[in-house]
Amino acid sequence: MWDDDEAVLEIPVTDAGTVLTLTEADAVATTLTVGELRAAFRAEGLLLLLDVEGDDELEDAEDIEEALGAADAELSDPEQDLIDENLFAPHPVQIAVFSHRGPFAGRMLAQLNRVAVDHMESGAWSLVRFASEESTTAGIGSAAEMPVIELNRVAGGGDWFEITTPGGLHLFWPDAQRATEPVLDLDAITVPETQAICRALLSDGDGSREELIELAAHSVLDVDAAHRALRPEALGGIVGLRAREEAFLAAFGLPAELIAGAFEEPHLPVRRFERTGWARAIGDTLVGGLGEMTPLTRRDRPFARLGAALRSKPLIAAALSVAELSGGILLSRRAGAGRFFGILLISDAIGDLIIAEVRRRRR
Repeated sequence: MWDDDEAVLEIPVTDAGTVLTLTEADAVATTLTVGELRAAFRAEGLLLLLDVEGDDELEDAEDIEEALGAADAELSDPEQDLIDENLFAPHPVQIAVFSHRGPFAGRMLAQLNRVAVDHMESGAWSLVRFASEESTTAGIGSAAEMPVIELNRVAGGGDWFEITTPGGLHLFWPDAQRATEPVLDLDAITVPETQAICRALLSDGDGSREELIELAAHSVLDVDAAHRALRPEALGGIVGLRAREEAFLAAFGLPAELIAGAFEEPHLPVRRFERTGWARAIGDTLVGGLGEMTPLTRRDRPFARLGAALRSKPLIAAALSVAELSGGILLSRRAGAGRFFGILLISDAIGDLIIAEVRRRRR
């Protein structure tokens, strides 16, 4: 990969400190050592720094002198800006989080991150999206809400995914290898086995496929489709950053309408949660009921269906609360434990009646 100042090369190095090379017969060889490769670069007036565990290149006195000389020349250049003005500038991040969480997550995220949050649902999946210029948290709930798939989009590139499963956190950068191109002409390699090795080194050299396989052990994932979204475009990867991100999300079986909602105005009903303060948020959560906190994969269970029915019919909920209140009054007239439980029932019934009335007024 190239930019204005440097070239970043992927050089395969074995654990023994030798470099994989090709012979004239297109066979893989390991006769070239890292030291010999550095010497060849140095002979051309180039400094080669390898990101290899145990690399002690900078302990070489000659390279230290060269590195310090280059740094001194840069610092003494009066036209060289010593501080990048954009280094500490805020970088807006568009965040889209997919999971099996209900609206409760959107309400809490609005309070935690102090931003407006949009929540939408499709089947057993939900999407919350918001923008932030600060460190954020998407929050993690129960295993029933996972996987939590968070897409972070940054203006100018550098987008990344954070995938959380019961097995842990995984990070992926969909544009990390987009510009990677082979220095060798792979099609010109005459030995099929060698060609396969070279393609695998370029396609799998970053270790993303192994991590995807590990991720698939804890979630439904099409590993091949996800890996194609991360491979270099020059080696059969998907072309275009948005197309790569959409394909990566689709590999988890996410609904197409939710994926589209992460990038543009959705064609789904959207609930917007504003930052209202914790007291108001807790009150709204009580009014929303357990249904909003239930994972979408469990909404068909009897208890969740009962809660949804009571929420949709406040008068029935109020009638049940009145019955609970009457029972509490009767128990409170008794001595001992009966009085204690009676008071609890009265308190709970009064709270339920208040919530039922608020729901009725909001209908």
